Amino acid sequence: MKPSRFRIAVPDEDLDDLRRRLAASRLPDDLGDGWTYGADRAYLAELLDHWRNGYDWRDHEKAVNEYAHYRVELDGQPIHYMHAPRPGATPLLLIGGWPWTFWDFAEVLPLLADFELVVPDLPGYGFSTPLRGTGVGYAETAELFHRLMTEVLGHQRYGVYGSDWGAIVGEQLAHTRPDAVVGLHTTMPFPLDAAPVSPDLWTPEEEARREAYTAWGRTGAGYFQMHVTRPQTVAYLADSPAATAAWLVEKLHDWTDHDGDFEKAYPRDRVLTTLSIYWFTNSMGSSARMYAESLRRPWQPVHDDVPVIGVPTAVAAYPKEPTAQPRRWVERYFNLQRYTVMDRGGHFPAVEDPRGLAADIAAFFTTLHGQEHTS
Repeated sequence: MKPSRFRIAVPDEDLDDLRRRLAASRLPDDLGDGWTYGADRAYLAELLDHWRNGYDWRDHEKAVNEYAHYRVELDGQPIHYMHAPRPGATPLLLIGGWPWTFWDFAEVLPLLADFELVVPDLPGYGFSTPLRGTGVGYAETAELFHRLMTEVLGHQRYGVYGSDWGAIVGEQLAHTRPDAVVGLHTTMPFPLDAAPVSPDLWTPEEEARREAYTAWGRTGAGYFQMHVTRPQTVAYLADSPAATAAWLVEKLHDWTDHDGDFEKAYPRDRVLTTLSIYWFTNSMGSSARMYAESLRRPWQPVHDDVPVIGVPTAVAAYPKEPTAQPRRWVERYFNLQRYTVMDRGGHFPAVEDPRGLAADIAAFFTTLHGQEHTS
């Protein structure tokens, strides 16, 4: 389990191959209806042209490599993580999801300078590839990440932030490893058994978040069924950068908080770095398998305590989070110590609102550290 130092270095021939494929893209016609029926052709055509002719992967690769990267094999599965060690500081495990990458946290990392930071790729995502076998869902990922923090990095106690799959992995860690997890911060509190939450729990003050959740269920969840039922079919999208971009960018666009100018919320070069990581690691299909492996086996609680998540929990509630849940449910399910209603943001707060997110994370874990120190 000894980790190996890892440097991201995409071969020149892979860059050349990407440009050739981009040049050969065959885009479908549309009816000029923007994003209503899926990825907008006009936007996608411009984005693909910039990916080929304007975007410089090497500049972004250099920025990524300013941090220390490692890979370690756990139960046969390679796990990549970015590490900012700070001896004596509270260790924080920062976990994203789909269609995230570890680099979504780029603007957050400098703002959490008082903490030791560990930012892994989920199994089958990014540089935690290839996926070595079936059966790796969020519960198994939680155990892998617990071993990363304890056996590999030597921490008996650590904090967790998570959203998307990272939120669910973090909740599983908090539920099964309460002696190790000092606290959980999340922007996507979600029931581990995926049971529907009563709509009667919403309050009038939560209307924007209720609308975001309703819209996701009505028009935005088709990808979810494909990932759950046919992730191997999704894998073949990775043969085309245009198909990869359409599948991912639709979600980046729909799940951010913007008034029509998507790239104000999620800058173009950040979009293309996300696409490039999925492309160069050929992880479209293996990332989709997290859905299938997680939902094909029912969640098994390890105890019947109420709340389900007994460790101290903080929630930053963003108005356009597509899987938002009512606060009254959150208060029952978690040992809620902090709840912050954020003014603006959606599903990617590390990109959309790095300062607000980092400040809320820091405030929560600094308070917890003080409580542990004085107890």
